[in-house]
Amino acid sequence: MDSRRYYGLDALRGGMMMLGIVLHASMFYLVTPPPTMPLPTDRNNALVFDLIFAFIHSFRMPTFFVLAGFFTSLLIEKRGLRGTYKDRAKRILAPLAVGIVTLLPFTFLFMIDFALSARFGTHDFIPDHEALGIFSREVAAKGVPTGKPSLGHLWFLYYLCFFYLLIPLCQALVSSIARVEERFRRWLVSPFLLLAFALYTAATLWPFHGGQLHEGFIYFEPHLPSLVYYGSFFVLGYVLHHYREFLQALARNVSSWAMLALILFPLAVYASHLDNDAHGASFTLHLGAVLANALCTWALIYLFLGSALRFFDRQSPWIGYVSQSSYWVFLVHLPLVNFAGWWLVQFDLPSPLKFLLVCGFTSVVAFTTFHYGVQRTWISDFLYGRRFDLDWPWRESGISRSPLQTRT
Repeated sequence: MDSRRYYGLDALRGGMMMLGIVLHASMFYLVTPPPTMPLPTDRNNALVFDLIFAFIHSFRMPTFFVLAGFFTSLLIEKRGLRGTYKDRAKRILAPLAVGIVTLLPFTFLFMIDFALSARFGTHDFIPDHEALGIFSREVAAKGVPTGKPSLGHLWFLYYLCFFYLLIPLCQALVSSIARVEERFRRWLVSPFLLLAFALYTAATLWPFHGGQLHEGFIYFEPHLPSLVYYGSFFVLGYVLHHYREFLQALARNVSSWAMLALILFPLAVYASHLDNDAHGASFTLHLGAVLANALCTWALIYLFLGSALRFFDRQSPWIGYVSQSSYWVFLVHLPLVNFAGWWLVQFDLPSPLKFLLVCGFTSVVAFTTFHYGVQRTWISDFLYGRRFDLDWPWRESGISRSPLQTRT
C-alpha cells in the first residue's frame, strides 16, 4: 500500500490548473491563432502570447493526464475498484453534469461577446442576432464546426470519465508487466526511454494539423484521435505509480531535461509553422512536426515531473492551498477569463497590460470565492467530499488548520 503524500505532484497538479488561466487569457492576444482555431483576437496583440500559448499547450494537458493516471492507481490501492468508481462518479461525473448547466452558458456567452466585439467593434452583452449569423457563417467557412455541442474547458472531466473505464485494462497491463519486471525496470532507467515514448506519441499526433492537438476534443461527441492521444498519458501515469523509482530518476536529472526542452521547443514551434503553411501537403514536413512536438512534450513532462519532486516535495501552506483550491479555480476560471477579455476589448491598451488584468481579475475572483464561499460550505462537500478550514497560505496557521488529502 502506497501511503505517502506526494506534495510535489500535488503542487504540479495545482500549478497545471493555474496555468489554465494563463493559457486561456493569452488566446485573446494571439497574433496568429492556430489554423484550426481561426477565431478573432483583440486588436491589441503581441507575438509573445503566441509563444506563451504554444509553450503551455505543449505539455499542460498531457502532464495532467499522467498525474490523473498516477493518482487513480493510488486511489485504487486505497479504495478498490468499486470504491474508486463510486468516488469518481461523485467528484468528476456529478460536477461535470452540474457545470454543463451552470458554468457553460456563461462561458459561451462571454466567448461569443468577445468574438463579436473583436470582429465587428461592438460591445453588446446580448449578442446581436445578425452579427452572430454573419460570424457563424464565417467561422464555418473556415472549417470550424458550429453545430456540435461543445463542453468548453469541461472536456477534461468528460475525457476522464472515459479513461476511468480503462482501469481494468491498466490493472491487466500492470499484471502482465510484473512477469518481466526486472527487464521493465531496466528499460525505465534507459536514456532511450524518452525517445520510445516520443515515437509512440508522434504516431498518435499524426491526425492533427501541425502535429499539435487543437481540434476535435472539446465537443460532446467523443473524438477518437484525441481519446487515443490523451488516454495514452493516463495509462502511462497509472503504470508509473507502480514503478515510482522512475520519478526519482527524473528528479535527479532536471537540468538535462531543461536543456533538452530548451532545444526542442523552438524546433517544435518552427516545425509546426512549416507544416501548417504547407496545409498538410508535405509528408516530410508533417513527419517533422509530429516528431518535434512529441519529443518536446515528453521533454517538458520529464522536466516538470522531475522539478516537482525535486523542489516541491514537501509540506507547505502554499502547496496545500493551491492543491485544494485548484479544482474550484479550474471549474470557474474560463467564464471569468472570457468576461474580463470581453470587457477589456473596448479599450485601446497595451496587450501585456490587458493580459495581466485578465489573469489578475480571474485569480482574485476565483481564489476569493473559494476562500469565503466554497471551502466551508456544501459546495466543498460536493466537489471534494469534505469541508476545509484553510487559512490564507501566507499566514503561519495555514499548515496547522488544514490537513492535506491527495485527490485526483
